[in-house]
Amino acid sequence: MALSGFTTANGRRRERNRVRNRLPRRVCIIAICICCSFITGGCWDYHDINHRSIPLIIGISKGKEKAYSVSLQIPIPAEKKLTVKVISSEGNTASEAVNNIRINVENYIDLLSVQLIVISQDLAQEGIKEELANTIRSRNFSPKALLAITNGDMEQLLNNSKQAVTHDVTTFYKFSNKRAGWTPKTAKTRLIDVFASTRSYTQDVMVPIIKPGRETVLDFDGSALLNKGTMVGKLNVDETLIVNVVSNRYYGADVEVLQNGSATIRSARMKWSSSMTGGRPVITGKLFLKASLTESRSGIARSEYKKELEQLFQSRLERVTNKLLQSGCDPIGFGNHFRSEIPFHKLANWRTDYYPKLQVNYRVHAEFDNLGSLVQ
Repeated sequence: MALSGFTTANGRRRERNRVRNRLPRRVCIIAICICCSFITGGCWDYHDINHRSIPLIIGISKGKEKAYSVSLQIPIPAEKKLTVKVISSEGNTASEAVNNIRINVENYIDLLSVQLIVISQDLAQEGIKEELANTIRSRNFSPKALLAITNGDMEQLLNNSKQAVTHDVTTFYKFSNKRAGWTPKTAKTRLIDVFASTRSYTQDVMVPIIKPGRETVLDFDGSALLNKGTMVGKLNVDETLIVNVVSNRYYGADVEVLQNGSATIRSARMKWSSSMTGGRPVITGKLFLKASLTESRSGIARSEYKKELEQLFQSRLERVTNKLLQSGCDPIGFGNHFRSEIPFHKLANWRTDYYPKLQVNYRVHAEFDNLGSLVQ
């Protein structure tokens, strides 16, 4: 009994020694892990707000000496008022031009706050697919930033908007806000949407075309049709409205002038039905309009206004659709309705094999909920 108790006591003593020897090793491992967590923390590239320059607009165009010219519109807060600077630089790539600007600016340039990216029209006509991929890959810009094309002078555009930005920094945000300045006759396209269209087999986009305004900050000159990042055509403001209506992106109250008065379109809704007939895609769209009369002539029946509004939209729909088919651009996304009917390996040929043969039929149904009478 005494021998077995002595053996048990020695075993316990050896076990305690093993635990004591392990403790320093465990403490060292925990300390190393804690130190590594501090080293790999998320604030290593932190820049204080006082040391940041926050541009609102970036303009990208062809350079005179190098491939690209990049201009930044940067508001500078002062003690009594806000001042705005426009800084430009050239580079063989857009990133190089931005880095050249960073060298000459005393603060860190935070590109994530850019609200509007403006591309020159000649650059868009050559194609910006690679530029879009580089922009998304760099993660320097917000995917929600708006994209626009200008057919005017880039520096004049940025300088023209200085005064407006000085009084209200949210000026360009209001142009895209449905509760502010945005109207259904202008396009609203974000950076991520344009990038996604370059990777899509069945969806293109339209991008607003802007230029310096004489009495306003901006003048909208219609929309550019982008096919995989290349500008292939242009729509005017009335044709842009039709594409927004057909794509169920109609917001607001647009006024249409009729022969015997004018009508305000309260709502517009589109329903589609598609089929493949003999290898040819056929799609039928039913447009439901709700309108009210804002100007009218006495003695004109409700049916006359209804017929006139339906004929107006019917002709516009057919004209815009024919224009899109000729350009080869599909911003309405007709191809999306045939993704389940065309084999996947043939979807890549939608724009070349199927879209030119597409047959589109429209039916317009209009309702007037108010004939404008002051006394009912």
